[in-house]
Amino acid sequence: MKNIIAIGLYLILLSLVATAQTSGLHIPTDKPLKPRELAAAWTNPPIFCLLLHFDAGDSSYREADLDLLDSAYNIAFDRDNPRLYTMSIEAYGNANNQELMKARVESVYRYFTMRGHESMPVRFAYNPIHCSCHGDTIELIRFEVPTDKQIYDCDSLPSSRMLLNKDISLQGTVLVTFRHNPIECIGGNNGCFLPAQDSNIRAYYTQLLLKKGSIYAVYNTKDECPPPVQLSIDEHLDYQQMVDRYFLVPHRRQIILPVGYVVLHSSFNRKPDECRYLTDSIYVRFPVTEEQVEAGLRIFAKKYSSKGSEFKSVPTKKIKGGPVLLLQGAINATQFDTIFLAKRIEVDEIGKYLYSADSPTEQGAVTIIVKGEEKYFKPFRVNGKGQYDFKKNFRALLRIVEAEEEDLNPASNDLFRNDGDEEIE
Repeated sequence: MKNIIAIGLYLILLSLVATAQTSGLHIPTDKPLKPRELAAAWTNPPIFCLLLHFDAGDSSYREADLDLLDSAYNIAFDRDNPRLYTMSIEAYGNANNQELMKARVESVYRYFTMRGHESMPVRFAYNPIHCSCHGDTIELIRFEVPTDKQIYDCDSLPSSRMLLNKDISLQGTVLVTFRHNPIECIGGNNGCFLPAQDSNIRAYYTQLLLKKGSIYAVYNTKDECPPPVQLSIDEHLDYQQMVDRYFLVPHRRQIILPVGYVVLHSSFNRKPDECRYLTDSIYVRFPVTEEQVEAGLRIFAKKYSSKGSEFKSVPTKKIKGGPVLLLQGAINATQFDTIFLAKRIEVDEIGKYLYSADSPTEQGAVTIIVKGEEKYFKPFRVNGKGQYDFKKNFRALLRIVEAEEEDLNPASNDLFRNDGDEEIE
């Protein structure tokens, strides 16, 4: 269909050129194009020209040239044309008629401003974009067409500069050139990304690694971008404070034993039902011991579904290398909330991890439904020396390590390196 339209346009252009002397629409080329090649070249051309001939001493384009101007406008300002054109308007004359050449340039410029009923040439265009939240979509953009106005003294130009396509003289004409240049038309940024670059947010223990655009990314947009995102980490990883005020990870059916948690705060949040295409490209890392990994410690984050929200384990890796062993979980921008280090157990495993409690008011006591009946459990007992005693399996989940024995903030220039990483099933 596009080829048929292009051939039709080519035939119209031949007719216009024949009736307008040197005026016409042209594809700049170093060698003559065959008719079929020329017809194909008019399908959304990356560059094309409008050449207008003026009557001697006159600064107004001729009535016969209106069809040519309309044709150029319909190509360059067509909303469905994916090309985004800049425009140059050049008048060619002599040193003694510069004012006339300026008037001719302004006459042509005024035509393009009047077509858009603006004080400058304005283009509306359908622009395909990709959004990390909504996927592929199309936005309607509006921009002022960058326009360059020039006048040239033909006596000072080399002969090769005075010809279009090597055989059409520019003397006494105005040449309008449209060039596809999206950067100049809608900006070099051409997109919005939060964060604007790969970022590493650190607390005392925790690292939050974010690839460029992992919170929000829109490619090829001219829309106003949101302000830079502000992120912080609130840590609750001290095991003594945790067991003093012990609680289970909230879940309707499963028993999930936490040994620490962090709260991630962000100034830019996505609602759970807002995005369809977010990927788990944000990574949270915790320093752990080999014993914790072997005990089955996992990272849990809030996940959303039509049934509501629940904490579930996220894709987790053991990061090898360096002085500290790390556990890494993958989340997305809807999960800036509480992130737990925890282990899921079955009802018949409770006795391996927790002590029985006499009442729910005991320090650290939690209530668990066992065979339809409420039972009370606690993570520790206090021995005769006033120290906490933990069951072996529960103690293996705790990070009871002296801080001075390790480097808690290892240098990491290659944050997203995968060498030596081990997926945890």
